[in-house]
Amino acid sequence: RFLRSRKWKVPATLKLLVEDLEWREKQDVLRIRNSTASQMLKGDSNPAGRDLHHQLFPHGFLGHDKQGRAVVYKWWSKPFCAKTLENEGGLSLQDIINYNVWTMERTAAVTQQQGQWMYIIDLKGLALSNLASTRHVSYCKALADTDAAHFPERLARLFIVNAPSLFAGFWSLVQSWLDQATKQKVGLYASPETWKPELATVMDLELLPTHLGGKTVLSYTPRHSLDPPEAETAGAASSVEH
Repeated sequence: RFLRSRKWKVPATLKLLVEDLEWREKQDVLRIRNSTASQMLKGDSNPAGRDLHHQLFPHGFLGHDKQGRAVVYKWWSKPFCAKTLENEGGLSLQDIINYNVWTMERTAAVTQQQGQWMYIIDLKGLALSNLASTRHVSYCKALADTDAAHFPERLARLFIVNAPSLFAGFWSLVQSWLDQATKQKVGLYASPETWKPELATVMDLELLPTHLGGKTVLSYTPRHSLDPPEAETAGAASSVEH
């Protein structure tokens, strides 16, 4: 993966790999991988913040596409904003960036660290206030940078669905953060009439969340769809104690 992301150039690949290993040790990514969603959002000490996050940000693991790749759904609508989560939920920008790392790590675990995965980003209800918030733009930029540096060649397809017309300008900015290979994996769709036929070629539409006409219920209690098995969770708790 690292070699492909650097076009098989060994010196650049080694640099990226060393930086990734150093980042993983500094950020204690193994602990993040073995944590639950609630632990990542400080659910014990801040249950209101955790619940607000899940309320504003419907998301979850849907299953596997026709090629066996994991499919993850995220709904970034008007209510979801990094500034709102910080001011009303007590969750810092770093907290929600770390949550994205957890999502990526748990998706890799679901695929047993093999292959690639598919993401569906739903923008239904996205407002100009989201795009105008410098805090939220910083959040989006941090996600793009982290994914490129530490999860190279993991993305198979990215479907951005229900994109409002106002997103076009922001998308031009986002594209400047992406390499050419990643850009080619992204599809931008405005309406169900355009994205449903495309999705149907790669996955069973019944896997979609219920509000999009599928059968998947996005639930976070008692367990998140990406939570690790209890044995892994226990190990994470033990490492924190030590």
